[in-house]
Amino acid sequence: MKILKSLRSSILLSVAAMLFIAGFMSSCTTPRIAILKDIPEGSNVNYVPLSSFSSPVVRTDDILNIIVQTLDVQANSILNQGNLPVNSGAVTGSTTQQATVSGYLVSKDGTIRMPYIGAVHVKGLTTEQVRDTITSKISFYFKEPVVNVRFANFKVTVLGEVKNPSTFLVPNEKPSIIDALGLAGDLTIFGKRENVMLIRDNEGQKEITRLNLDSSKTISSPYFYLRPNDVVYVEASESKVLSTDAYRNRNFALIAAGLSFLTVLTARLLFK
Repeated sequence: MKILKSLRSSILLSVAAMLFIAGFMSSCTTPRIAILKDIPEGSNVNYVPLSSFSSPVVRTDDILNIIVQTLDVQANSILNQGNLPVNSGAVTGSTTQQATVSGYLVSKDGTIRMPYIGAVHVKGLTTEQVRDTITSKISFYFKEPVVNVRFANFKVTVLGEVKNPSTFLVPNEKPSIIDALGLAGDLTIFGKRENVMLIRDNEGQKEITRLNLDSSKTISSPYFYLRPNDVVYVEASESKVLSTDAYRNRNFALIAAGLSFLTVLTARLLFK
């Protein structure tokens, strides 16, 4: 009789333990999702060295928006007609609407062709160097021309655990990885902030590195500033796998099966 009572007590304790585990697993906690976690809290200003920045250079298949202004209005119209609209394959912000850009497409030989001055070699040059080159050539025909050059297809792709994964058109030449994540609506609570992957085209090779957004040292990294066509990928944390319906349903099914077995066993022992 004592053995039976002891067995009953053990079974009831097991049932209680399994119910506690089930309740614990179904509960949720609020994770800490901040970046740059090594910056201490408080009102003090913290200074972190910035990564050195070098202007991106023009490559084959880039699109350059080139605006030339001279005193000759008719010539301006002719000079700027080469900025033909091209589908960029990117979006301009949080919307999914494709962005169309206007500019000169850099050919396979690294040149563009402009009215009056013909072929201009631009591959390997910064936009400032391209501006100076075109200004020098245009000055042969027009007095004191004003030339503005910018990338029309500076785009970055952000994928993975972000709110709005997509390819984004960037309006400036100095976007950081934080800027790119901002365009994508920030990381979700399941994103691995300490292990963000960056993929970059570099002279026919894929350059792949990982950045730790929990550390302020990322700001000093040579990969903090992005280059055209960079891809940022945010991996999912283990907590997302644990939170998926399939995983949770499997756990609940196992717990339910265990409880059913213990219930039947208890009933048999109690009413035997």
